[in-house]
Amino acid sequence: MNLITKTKLGGTALVLVLVMSAGLAGKAVAASKDEDAVAARVAEFTEAFNKGDAKAAAAFWAEDATLVNPAGVTGKGPAEIEKVIANDVATIVKDTKSEMKIVLYRPVGKDAAWIDLEQTVTGMKAPDGKPMPPMTFHVPALVVKKGKTWMIAEARPYMFLPPPPKTPAPPAKK
Repeated sequence: MNLITKTKLGGTALVLVLVMSAGLAGKAVAASKDEDAVAARVAEFTEAFNKGDAKAAAAFWAEDATLVNPAGVTGKGPAEIEKVIANDVATIVKDTKSEMKIVLYRPVGKDAAWIDLEQTVTGMKAPDGKPMPPMTFHVPALVVKKGKTWMIAEARPYMFLPPPPKTPAPPAKK
């Protein structure tokens, strides 16, 4: 291969790398914009939830959405989801404050994303009325873009079990 051919191939490779990089950068910017939009929707949902406004909180859900709360109660579609949320804010999370943060954002195509949220709830009370320490729930959720608006399609808040006790090391052989 002569020097001119090598230079042309090198130049072509450089152009391809630059074009591909620009395309990937464009995708990263789009993902970043979507991630920012999803984070804003999570903040808006959290505000409605903290107000105890089940109707406003249910408006963040897609028409075919499903919520399974930590007690295993299922709501399908915004009307049923509103009932689940209304019951939760009137009972187990009454007078509490939730903070939600996205700990994982993973695009799934151009109009959907898988997110993992940490929801920390403060102000919960035990059945006997005594204050409980803050509780952190893990919330895997699927969000979908409907037009320009991100909606919750699926969510399953739950708590991790405590880790099992450490087993003692076996005694050393003599």
